[in-house]
Amino acid sequence: MPKHQVIRDVSQSLLGVLRAELQQARAKAKAFLAAPTTEFLRKSSPCLVLYLYELRPTVDVRQNESWNLEEEVTDEKGETVLIRYGRPLELGLHYLLTASAEDLADEQEILALGMRALLDHSRLEGEDLAGDSFPKGDFVGITHDPGFTLETCSTVFGGFGAGPRVAVGYKADARLYSGKEVGRTKRVKQRHIDVFDQLRPPPGSVSAKELGVEAKPPRIVAPPRK
Repeated sequence: MPKHQVIRDVSQSLLGVLRAELQQARAKAKAFLAAPTTEFLRKSSPCLVLYLYELRPTVDVRQNESWNLEEEVTDEKGETVLIRYGRPLELGLHYLLTASAEDLADEQEILALGMRALLDHSRLEGEDLAGDSFPKGDFVGITHDPGFTLETCSTVFGGFGAGPRVAVGYKADARLYSGKEVGRTKRVKQRHIDVFDQLRPPPGSVSAKELGVEAKPPRIVAPPRK
């Protein structure tokens, strides 16, 4: 099953999208995954900073999904084993996106570039996903976080001893898969069932030979003529 680096891989995936946007726009700014402290913003300016400030885990069962997730693994002998894993955690990753530049207009332009990147990549899948934490066909949804307010912004930057600054909140949905196996069974490719009367085993059967009562073919008796 996928590994435990999913939080890091989601963050790196988002960072890759932001860096690609800045490169395409030929912007002088660089994108970082870092805590937006006053010192870091000053030293790294002009820059675009993505910061994971909150993580909300929940347990949920998606539609048409079993409680335990299953994975098929083929061993060296060619036998297929069905492995069942414990329930994964649904992760709500809450990010803060802000920018810094000496000129305020440049700062706002850099922030807008970052916002456009996440707007155009609201569903990360395939090559957009970094790392190996995602199963085949999986994706990460990115949405604007309406719960991110000026109060939230003040709380986050206040923790760094700074006042609030212009920032935007985003939410990414991902899964942390359990590494605990709850069971495994071999996949049955073909099944054969013999049905017969135990008191009259069919000719050639093991049961008939062991019991010494190998059945003889039945005689067909014609009904009496009228």
